[in-house]
Amino acid sequence: MSTCDSLGGNAENIQVTENEEIAKGSYQVEDSHYLRGVIQNERKPRDKNDGSASRSGTNDGSASRSGTNDGNPNPSETNDGSASRSGTNDGNPNPSETNDGNPNPSDMGQGDKNQEEKKKRGTTLDDDVNINKIIEKIAREDPKILTKIYSLMKNNNCLNFYPLLTPYHNIEKIVDILIEENYEHENTWCVHCNAQFICQLLYEGFIPVASKQKVCKIENYETKVVKECLLIPKIHFIRSCMHPREIHISKKVKKKCKLFYITIDKDFNGVMNGIVEKHGHNWLYPFVQKEFKNIYEKKVTYKNVHMHSVELWHNDNLVAGEIGCTVGSIYTSLTGFQRMSCAGTVQLCALAKLLEVQKFELWDLGMLLPYKKEIGSKEIPMKEFFKMHRTFKYHHADFRVPFEEKLNCSVLIKGGTGAVVDAVADAVADSVTDAVADSVADSVADSMADQ
Repeated sequence: MSTCDSLGGNAENIQVTENEEIAKGSYQVEDSHYLRGVIQNERKPRDKNDGSASRSGTNDGSASRSGTNDGNPNPSETNDGSASRSGTNDGNPNPSETNDGNPNPSDMGQGDKNQEEKKKRGTTLDDDVNINKIIEKIAREDPKILTKIYSLMKNNNCLNFYPLLTPYHNIEKIVDILIEENYEHENTWCVHCNAQFICQLLYEGFIPVASKQKVCKIENYETKVVKECLLIPKIHFIRSCMHPREIHISKKVKKKCKLFYITIDKDFNGVMNGIVEKHGHNWLYPFVQKEFKNIYEKKVTYKNVHMHSVELWHNDNLVAGEIGCTVGSIYTSLTGFQRMSCAGTVQLCALAKLLEVQKFELWDLGMLLPYKKEIGSKEIPMKEFFKMHRTFKYHHADFRVPFEEKLNCSVLIKGGTGAVVDAVADAVADSVTDAVADSVADSVADSMADQ
């Protein structure tokens, strides 16, 4: 199926040694199976006087999607200079009359209006998602990156089927294209692995994971194939997410939660070490750890994107935790671990209550897995998810444990949205001292212990 933007259906079509031609604009990307239907109006150089390129291969200014079907002449030969609506993709009929007798645009059905909107949108997306434009910019500003991209595609055929993302793309518009195309592969890829670009991806709703792929390198005049790290930003076709108040808490969790304490941003390194210990370096590569930490420490900032760690403690031992990020009133769980049975579930349930108290409106859990479904997560289609994401990321919410030190999970889990949550919220609002806050937490926990 056609996807968003990549460098070509066949990596051999990309002649990275011809950077001068690329910079001059004479570079051509050959036709490929996954450039069809994408905002790709410049597959071949155009004459100075023509309009936009044809999807079907004509270049006469207003090209037909599949040729006219009503016996009318070629759209470029119509008397009014505009293509007939029934057989063209980008021609606009005369406001009062069309050559083929179609009705006035004001009388169009909803389907026709949607087509018109798509045509208008197509013209605005060209510059910042069109592959030729992106290649020209990379060739001028960072030709080594272009060489790396070429080598990755040539040695890893799977990358030919996924959209390439770069800082030169308009990521929000890329998401629009993927939604419109019902993109089911979920993966994209990029070679720009810096914290700034990761923040941008998080802001637009991607979940960045990493991978190692083969790439050719020349050392001592010999070509060697080595493994190179790259990002695989995910855009799930079905997203696992929920409002924090929808959390399902089992009797087992309610019984055991009083044994655990929760903290926020207390031991970021410890959580990352726990994740690597549980899943291995291929789950959280060192270069990803480095960039995540740069975001966490605010060495790199982008709009309202913040990186956090969530820790769960038992007898002063770190037994579970996760790395997550906030964008407005959205919290995204990126990856986590547990070292003790039930600790991971307790951590998620306590986290949900903490998010609810602090007015978070969307909890993004990424890919749907059985344990997420058990705690109440829903299957949300991509289009619906991004509609919510683009609303809630502009809403404000704070993310922290209300008290300075750790908070007993029973305060959150057993209290629900009742008196305990009110007490916690009041403590935050009144900025009480540590001693008073601890007293509130202890008294509330004791009052709930027998429930």
